[in-house]
Amino acid sequence: MQNLVNHIFEDTFVGYWLWDANTNLNSCNPTLLKLLAFSEADFIATETFWYDYLSQTDLNSFQQVFAELSQTIESRNYSFKWRLKLPNHEIRYVKAGFRNILNDFAIEAIVGSFIDITDETLRLLELQKEESLYQRTSQLGKSGSWEFDFGKNWFYINQPAQKLLQLESAFLDWDVVRTWFLIEEDYQAFERNLMALVSEQQSFLLEFEANKQLGLNKWFRIVAESKVIGRSSPKVFGVIQDITEYKLFDERLNVIFERSTDAHLVFDENGIIDCNVAAVQMLGCQDKATLLRYHPAHFSPDYQPDGMTSREKSQKMDALARQNGYHRFEWLHKRLDGTTFLAEVTLNPIRLNQKDALLVVWHDITDRKSAEAKLANTQLLLAETQLLTHSASWVFDLESASNTYSSAATEIFEIEEETGFANINPLNWIDDTAKEAYLQTIDKAIRNQEEFEIELPLVLSNGKKKIIRKIGKPTITENGKIDKIIGAILDITKERKSQESILWAKEQAEQAAIAKTQFLSTMSHEIRTPMNAVIGITHLLMQNAREDQAEYLKILKFSAENLLVLINDILDFNKIEAGKITFEEVDFSLKDLLINIRAALSQKAADKGIQLKLMMDDDLPEAVKGDSVRIGQILTNLVSNAVKFTDYGRVIISASILKKETDYTTITFEVKDTGIGIPQEKWDSIFDSFTQASSETTRKYGGTGLGLTITKRLLELQGSKIQLESAPGEGSIFYFDLRLKNSSFQFKKRTEPDMTSQKHPSLKGLKLLIADDNRINIIVAQQFFKRWDIESDVAENGLLALQMVQQANYDLVLMDLQMPEMDGYEATRQIRALNDDKFNKIPIIALTASAMLDIKDKAFSVGMNDYISKPFNPDELYLKIAQNGHKEVV
Repeated sequence: MQNLVNHIFEDTFVGYWLWDANTNLNSCNPTLLKLLAFSEADFIATETFWYDYLSQTDLNSFQQVFAELSQTIESRNYSFKWRLKLPNHEIRYVKAGFRNILNDFAIEAIVGSFIDITDETLRLLELQKEESLYQRTSQLGKSGSWEFDFGKNWFYINQPAQKLLQLESAFLDWDVVRTWFLIEEDYQAFERNLMALVSEQQSFLLEFEANKQLGLNKWFRIVAESKVIGRSSPKVFGVIQDITEYKLFDERLNVIFERSTDAHLVFDENGIIDCNVAAVQMLGCQDKATLLRYHPAHFSPDYQPDGMTSREKSQKMDALARQNGYHRFEWLHKRLDGTTFLAEVTLNPIRLNQKDALLVVWHDITDRKSAEAKLANTQLLLAETQLLTHSASWVFDLESASNTYSSAATEIFEIEEETGFANINPLNWIDDTAKEAYLQTIDKAIRNQEEFEIELPLVLSNGKKKIIRKIGKPTITENGKIDKIIGAILDITKERKSQESILWAKEQAEQAAIAKTQFLSTMSHEIRTPMNAVIGITHLLMQNAREDQAEYLKILKFSAENLLVLINDILDFNKIEAGKITFEEVDFSLKDLLINIRAALSQKAADKGIQLKLMMDDDLPEAVKGDSVRIGQILTNLVSNAVKFTDYGRVIISASILKKETDYTTITFEVKDTGIGIPQEKWDSIFDSFTQASSETTRKYGGTGLGLTITKRLLELQGSKIQLESAPGEGSIFYFDLRLKNSSFQFKKRTEPDMTSQKHPSLKGLKLLIADDNRINIIVAQQFFKRWDIESDVAENGLLALQMVQQANYDLVLMDLQMPEMDGYEATRQIRALNDDKFNKIPIIALTASAMLDIKDKAFSVGMNDYISKPFNPDELYLKIAQNGHKEVV
């Protein structure tokens, strides 16, 4: 055995490998390590390193052989021809043989020999390649074979080549070959490459334009390879092919692909593999090489105009193209400098180099879209202008005696759909007293081919009276005939009524408005302060009232709250009518606002035995910018109304995204109930001031009839419009859209307390300071604080509040606005100015007996976090404290 091992490591051209059955160790000689480019320092006797060089198929085959050699007590021999991949990625071909060595009927070892046959194998493959090339060229149309013998210095061409080149002899000299080439430089390139094959034994390919004698505009391709066979002189074998058609095709393709003003690109699974000059220019790249370095996704923004991500939409478009064989759509692209443009994209699935690919064409439609947008804007501007001016356009066709009106006319004539105009005769609308004058005006305009203008009183189909101004002009055809009358109509009803009502009364109205505002502001404070005691003590008494007392207290509570609603509505209406409404743009949580509105009204709904549900889109923005106070007021009005007029069933508040833009989100708000409903003829009038659907409604449900008027006005001032769908006995749906600015502000999530139960969860551990100079208000508030396990201290004025905040750690401050010594505004301002950061963070809630909106605005401007009006509702007070106190309810 030792002799065998010594023999393995002898200097030999054969690589040897030995596996010792007794020790399970591997050995190999230096020749094998060199053959497989393996470092001797890395060799480990316990591992069979050359296993990694085999393909899985070869490895499986060898392992089966190895098992047989190591387990069969008979001498066996096996041989393989393997293609090995070395660690440096070099390919080597080896002939391997393996046999087992026996000793006393036991397996002593397995020995393997490796002989490098790479050179012989490659030569064989080259011969096979030449044979294959020859076979292929013989099958090609318009091609032939040729041979050049360096020793004899002449060419031989086969019959197909003779026919192709219009030659009778198969043996040619250099002078004849020279006549093939139209351009001398091409011939010299052929001669130079051919001679270079003697020493380098490579190949070359040459395309050239043929001499005119072989035909006009003909092109040939020459492919050549050198070969040394035996001891004979080296030879070059080649193919000559007529490629005229391919050249013409390439030229046509070049015109279409390279000279097109549209961008042409080819995509495969790895990205962009080709493009034309137009694509380079369209994407703002320096050159083609620059463009090809980028993935197609680099030239798209994150989102497309429809809101889909570019990645998701591109996958969808690609799938449609492969499914249908063709797909066209619009796409927003991004240039290298970040600017965007809109293009019409065409996708065509193709096969290229035996792989799936896409032929892509981009047509820039920026100008077209701009023109369309301008036209649309013009049409929209016209429509909006007509709506704003209460005007519409019209055409009367004399031949068919039919009228055509613009869409704005539906509002003027109060017709639901434009199709309703088809069967309408304008004479049917004109008051009898003006019909004759109108007919005479039209007749005169036709006879004299002149413009006209006339004011007409109308009686609409719904019985309403209106006054319009009608302007018209005849149109004349090329033969001088009048075929149409075109013009405009303007609704001047309000103008005429306003003129009649405004002539003796503007100054008086202004004086009255000033007096009214001053009176309402004073009365608000004076009435609301004692009302706080009435409502607060009523709530306290109801906690432990006897059954006979409870009924009286409910009536007292209802009457007090109804009075408070009347006061609030009148004050808000007065503010709006005075034109002093301003809208804030602050960050707020839309979801929190909706949750708070539901929580504030859930007890009222529970008292009536109806459900109050809230439905929100999951993808509503976490934060937006706007006036949360006004939006909350609008929604509270609508939800409160819905609860008031619903005796059974449910009220549903919902918010969903209508349109999502980069900077804005348009949200649809809807309040739906199963209440008494509203007849269609009353839909408009319920939004009028001091108006309800019927006198029975007023008697049964109470109210001023101002809630919906205020809601409508607040929405109109924000560029929106209240919409209504309703039917008696089936309930109502009030809805509107608001376009709010997006915000990136992050709000802390907090748990809202359950307001549907009469018993409020404990707020034990919360300590607050109430600053108020009205003793009754303090007594009422502290009674509720005790029930909610809130610890409280009292400051009779703002100066004391400022001192006490610095002496104790309060979780929250309830700050009255009007106090002696120092009012709530100044106290808050000075607390916020204190050095310690905790004074900037402590929540301060304003207590105000005024419902005027500018009072609330001023409270926020000095640093207050929230406000609650007196008289306060205990549920609302609890909710405000729970939200701002940052304590978990128990």
